[in-house]
Amino acid sequence: MRALRIDPDATSSRLDLPADQAAQRDMLRSLIGGSPDQAVYHRRALLHVHGSGTRMRLPVNPAAWALACAWRGLDLPYLLYGPVVVTGPGTGGALTALNDRLLGEAEDVTRRVEELRSEWATRPPASESAARLELLAYARRAIRRS
Repeated sequence: MRALRIDPDATSSRLDLPADQAAQRDMLRSLIGGSPDQAVYHRRALLHVHGSGTRMRLPVNPAAWALACAWRGLDLPYLLYGPVVVTGPGTGGALTALNDRLLGEAEDVTRRVEELRSEWATRPPASESAARLELLAYARRAIRRS
């Protein structure tokens, strides 16, 4: 089953999750590094996030946050932390594959955020607020083009 892992450094990798529900849960726990929570930012996708990300002091995941904001159509007032796995929605407890269009959008957003973070090495943003606005602009542009 097709899924995508988005790491805090704005890299992503495609995954094949097992069909078995218990095996899916174990793999998600391993990939995320703890107990996963399901977050819905798109009606045909789930973002699996670390259930205690802020308390565990996991790094901010700007690409996953920008993707969630773009899919939801609003600026989330909170951040996402640690690795995030994106799958299709659940059916009867088991997860489904992420469809090709959403997989492409998630990969495009991740790639754009990674490029932007590289640019910031020579041209840092003026503030955290400016950085968030720039991330969101890149993410929304990627979603519109896919």
